[in-house]
Amino acid sequence: MRKSIFRLVLEFLLGGAVIMLTTYLFPEVYVKNFGVACLIAIVLALLNTFIKPLLTFIAFPITLLTLGLFQLIINGFVLEIAEMILAPDFYIPSFGLTIIISVIISILYSLLGIGKINE
Repeated sequence: MRKSIFRLVLEFLLGGAVIMLTTYLFPEVYVKNFGVACLIAIVLALLNTFIKPLLTFIAFPITLLTLGLFQLIINGFVLEIAEMILAPDFYIPSFGLTIIISVIISILYSLLGIGKINE
């Protein structure tokens, strides 16, 4: 079933809140304001829809060899691409921290039900 516009906007606002929460947990991460955090949530949704499946397909052999742990690297890389797109207003100092933050964002998205296809 297709999501309503209200549900989509609510998910982006919740995604922005999750990203702001990670900036409070890790002071090294810089997000200019809540509007930028919501924009990050939108960019992540677009990247997860269009780029991540391609990366997952290409990296399938190494993901299989690492028993799925390489998927964490792919998630970190997608977040790194989002950081490059929104460079002056969004900054994470290291790739290791990017992977940790992508894991936290994924866990919080799952707990909040953000990005579920079927309801």
